[in-house]
Amino acid sequence: MRIFRNLTQALHGLLLNKGNTFLMTLGVMIGIASLTVIVAIGEGTKAKVLNRIASLGFGPDSFSVYSGAGRLFFGRSRNTTSMTLQDADDIRAMPNVRMVIPRQRTRMKIIHKKDFTTTRIYGVTPEWRSARQWVITDGIFFGDADMERKRKVIVLGATPARKLFGDKDPLGKKVRVGQVFFEVIGLLEKKGLTESGYDPDDRTLIPLTTSMSRLLRKSHLHSLKVVAMSPELVEETMDGVTQVLRHNHGLSSLADDDFRFITPEGIMQWVTESEQAMNRMLLLISTVSLLVGGIVIMNILLVSIRERIHEIGIRRCFGARRSDITQQFLFESVFVSLLGGGLGIALGLGLSVALQQSTFIPAKITWEPFALAFGFSMIVGLVFGIHPARKAAWLNPDETLR
Repeated sequence: MRIFRNLTQALHGLLLNKGNTFLMTLGVMIGIASLTVIVAIGEGTKAKVLNRIASLGFGPDSFSVYSGAGRLFFGRSRNTTSMTLQDADDIRAMPNVRMVIPRQRTRMKIIHKKDFTTTRIYGVTPEWRSARQWVITDGIFFGDADMERKRKVIVLGATPARKLFGDKDPLGKKVRVGQVFFEVIGLLEKKGLTESGYDPDDRTLIPLTTSMSRLLRKSHLHSLKVVAMSPELVEETMDGVTQVLRHNHGLSSLADDDFRFITPEGIMQWVTESEQAMNRMLLLISTVSLLVGGIVIMNILLVSIRERIHEIGIRRCFGARRSDITQQFLFESVFVSLLGGGLGIALGLGLSVALQQSTFIPAKITWEPFALAFGFSMIVGLVFGIHPARKAAWLNPDETLR
């Protein structure tokens, strides 16, 4: 009964001091709104990058192994010739592995008559297309027969096809790579530039056996793409691949790996590094604004105590305990904070929906930031309401009635 009466008294006090209530609500509302929007932008950026990675055929059940030590795309030059087809065969024999695609890679000039461009040349196996899930928009992809015969056939990405042939049909035409002439048999679907400026369409594909024997004349591999049986088995498969490669390459227990892994999570972290730094900074700013909102609540309540000193004295004279006064001002602080939190959540939801409809800034709405914001607003109300509530409760009743 006392708690209900203190709740009623707190609401009555807030209604009588609408100006103070508005100011206290405003600070929390801005902090909560910014918090929810920043989390939505962060989730949207993450989802956008993951979708982009998936569209490039880098699903959650796969990873790549690159020759040469180092991290992500920045490997050291030493030990880059140790990965072979034998490694690919041994990894393919592992129970958790569904598919292995060995790859050679170089960057060379490709020429058609008077037109030329420099592009990435990949020597791959026919499984590359299914592993990358890349659509052939025109023509065909090379098969096992092309691999066995080491045929000089090539599949063009959208960028070299445009630069060499423009709007003309390139199928059946001859292009020269180095001193070798290739017949164009297929065109890859256009993916478009990524957010970091990387052009996945700037590539061409030839049979791996042709690359090894006719173009590069090298037996070592640039990388392997490994597809596990399921996403849950990726970590276990990577451990197994590490053991196989270290054994095949004769590395001692003290020697560093002469290969490195690239996973979708690693790519996402690399691509979104600047976005994550910005999001952390904005998250810090929103947290500071919440603290400022809490300080505003505390200061306004302290001022309100002076303005309502007679009200406190009358309540004490009519039997209110110190705990009743403490509860009243704590309830006022929590009410104001929750009201600001609710309005901030509504504002943040509206802004997130608006961002979700636009293409300028990615945003993804989830329930977690709103639950987090609600909890934060309650904590702010409790923490910053304790000091004013205790100060009001310990006022001398005699002095409050003078």
